[in-house]
Amino acid sequence: MQIGEFLLVRRADRARPFPPACVSRARMNVIERLRASTESTSTRFIIIVVAAIFAFAGGQSASGEGCAGGMAATVNGETVSRTEFDQAVRSNYRRAGADLDDDQRARLFSSTMDQLISQHLQLQEARRLGLAVSDAEVVRWARAQESFQKDGVFDEKTYLAVLQRNDLSRTEFEAAQRDYLLLSKLEELVVRGVLVTEAEVRAEWTRDGTEVDLTVIRVPPANFYDEIVVSDADRDAYLAANGPVIESKYKVDYERSYNLPKRYHLHTIVLRTDLSGADDAELLAKAESVAKLAQSGGEFSALARRWSEDLSAKDGGDLGILPADSVDPALVAAADAAGQGKVTGVVKTGRGLQILYVQAIEAARVIPLEEVKLTIAVQLIKDEKVEGVAADYAAKMIAAWAPGGPAPIALAEAKSLAVVTTGSFSLGDSSIPSIGDGPDVADLLAAVATGKSGDVLPVAVSIKGIPHAVQVTARVEPDASEYADGARRVRVGLEMFRRQTFMKAWVDSLQAEATIVRYVGSGG
Repeated sequence: MQIGEFLLVRRADRARPFPPACVSRARMNVIERLRASTESTSTRFIIIVVAAIFAFAGGQSASGEGCAGGMAATVNGETVSRTEFDQAVRSNYRRAGADLDDDQRARLFSSTMDQLISQHLQLQEARRLGLAVSDAEVVRWARAQESFQKDGVFDEKTYLAVLQRNDLSRTEFEAAQRDYLLLSKLEELVVRGVLVTEAEVRAEWTRDGTEVDLTVIRVPPANFYDEIVVSDADRDAYLAANGPVIESKYKVDYERSYNLPKRYHLHTIVLRTDLSGADDAELLAKAESVAKLAQSGGEFSALARRWSEDLSAKDGGDLGILPADSVDPALVAAADAAGQGKVTGVVKTGRGLQILYVQAIEAARVIPLEEVKLTIAVQLIKDEKVEGVAADYAAKMIAAWAPGGPAPIALAEAKSLAVVTTGSFSLGDSSIPSIGDGPDVADLLAAVATGKSGDVLPVAVSIKGIPHAVQVTARVEPDASEYADGARRVRVGLEMFRRQTFMKAWVDSLQAEATIVRYVGSGG
């Protein structure tokens, strides 16, 4: 037998093939077995190879009802079996490496189905185009893998030993590899016309190598909210024209703002019992003495500043207005027993020994729409105007910001606006220090790409609804003498990105034209 001939799938090996709809089930079992043993280098290599095969090629199933468990979907009449789907979900779940909440699980189910549908579509298209993988190609691939070699030469016994150690038959492994090579051929055919020009490479290299530093002033609309004046006439006109809008806003904010629980305005003095060396009897006597002073007319805030060991002591013990469910039940009971305007006795809590001054008790109540509709109308009018006011102020600062000059500090301070510098970063980065990332930041990167050192962008850039006034404080171009060394790396990256983008768009177009029926929902 010639070296490598054992790789060829003989007729005897096909005498009892897997049922067509169960091919992917058998191939998924390959990964299931491999994952149980990952100690050796060769095993880890095979796991990587087979995982790549399944991630890309998936496995084929014929038309019909599929394996036991029924159908998860059909793609142009071809079955994606429920077993295939379940095994793919388990594999993806393990790769996630953590417990998933309901939303994450739903996304995993959905993305797994999307992957399987994509794989089936690609295999169908490969067959339609007449693409095939010969036995010789499978042989060449196997002979090139170091894990199947001994002393640098392809070795039959080594190959068989690797498969045997992982309870993996030659037939199923080679079938999976054949699918992978077929899909690789399809991709090469699809992206063959994707090219990257020298001009594009140079532009990308220049962008990646250009370092800039920005000075940025954020102009949050919230800083201008209170200065917007709404006349009674404007308010009444808005109310008359927008009744349903106001009612909807009331409903949205009902639980947070209008369905008010019982609340307490409390002041406290705390003597901590958890400190080392504390004597419980001595602390209790001190607390009772302080309580008597407060109850007999002593100024509670002064007593709190002197005796309290709580962070609120500097504020005279004032805890502010608190809903009942956020206060220790023992304190609620003591406050109710003492009554509004009174001082409680000593209350033992987890924080120590506490004394309360009950400034006010507000009963639970619902604020009706009629009582707040005017306030809501004013709020909505301000909401409509505030972004424009902030944008106008940003434009005012830009007009006052001379190219190459300092930021308009006085204008920024007048509205409590922070002036920040980003530090040096590359125009090729996807995020900006102190600002973040996302589509809006991509717009900012594009805006500063052509800016020279000292330039102020002529218009503010909105990032998540907040105008940003921006100056290119510094710009350093890359050294042109280094282009030759970096161009190849840039070209490879551009080609890979463009091929992936083109391939995804092509697969999306296949899916748009396909007849796809999903029998499995996002919950599996």
